[in-house]
Amino acid sequence: MKILVAANFFKGSLSALEASEIIKRAILEENNSFQVETIPVADGGDGTLDAIETFTDCKKQFIEVVGPLGEKVTAKWLIFRDNLAVIEAAQANGLSLINPDDYNPLKTTTFGVGELIKQAMDKGCGKIYVTLGGSSTNDGGIGLLQALGTRFLDADNKELGFGGGFLAKLNQIDTSGLDKRLTNTEIICACDVQNPLCGENGASYVYAPQKGAGKKELEILDFGLKNLAIITEKTIGKDYSNYPGAGAAGGMGFALKSLLNAVIISGFQLISELSNIEEKISSADIVITTEGRFDSQSLSGKAPYQVVKLANKYGKPVILIAGSFEEGINFREKGITAGISLSGNAVSIEDSINKADLLLADAVKQVIKRINSFL
Repeated sequence: MKILVAANFFKGSLSALEASEIIKRAILEENNSFQVETIPVADGGDGTLDAIETFTDCKKQFIEVVGPLGEKVTAKWLIFRDNLAVIEAAQANGLSLINPDDYNPLKTTTFGVGELIKQAMDKGCGKIYVTLGGSSTNDGGIGLLQALGTRFLDADNKELGFGGGFLAKLNQIDTSGLDKRLTNTEIICACDVQNPLCGENGASYVYAPQKGAGKKELEILDFGLKNLAIITEKTIGKDYSNYPGAGAAGGMGFALKSLLNAVIISGFQLISELSNIEEKISSADIVITTEGRFDSQSLSGKAPYQVVKLANKYGKPVILIAGSFEEGINFREKGITAGISLSGNAVSIEDSINKADLLLADAVKQVIKRINSFL
């Protein structure tokens, strides 16, 4: 029996890599005759590089860059075959880099992400993947572009400062200093959101509250992004503010698409391209995947549901282990052979998080019972 474990992270408790290893170990403890292979999957946020490292031949690179609040942070990125790079934006602008008391999307910047792209080009990389999850920023990606030579000017021809709070003052974009190497560099953004840049479904109103924005700040940020869209259209003659994914990472998707001609793909597509997960699913007997909470948003393209769809494509039974499930989801209708919840054995959400490793290992016992029923 060949089992493929394609685990996603459990927010606040287990990384994709940790979840994968816990499941593998628990399966083998129950039945060591099973052949178990793991592919940690990620959504483009924190831990994406750690997952990719487990199934690729890559070299780790480290650089000191400007962090989300202007401080210096050490960021990691990966290089493959000396000309392909994978950058995790959250290494430079991640919410996890900031103390919760200091969350402030009016001030946080993507400048360090641009520095990472610049170093990848310095190393000779002509193809650069940038994952956009887990950001603390809402600056429309202008910090990233500033690091690469673009100038964002107010009405007095003064350069804008860091953060989304300055976007309302934007009057002119000067791209004359943009790094010329970008013309021959392929940029691919990996994200799992389809949000536009502005409006009630845009970057600010949907994601900025979790980054520290209150009602007043949301109005300032959204107005600033609308102004950015207007000035950008005047500069390049095109409007990408409604392009799917433009609102990713506080508008970083918009900046990369508009001024760096980036291609936007799903985070799962990146994992798929680097791991050959489809081939491994096709040769497995059973597929197991995980999700912190499986709900209607999960069905819109998140990695675990992409795993489910691939398993369905090849007629493989797929078991989904989740911290919890949204009420009313029909597993069979969604192509899920069996759904197993961790929260059934937990007394609270806090208990689920603190004991996630034990609960996950215990859930595998139920998984084994389901697998035995297939034999």
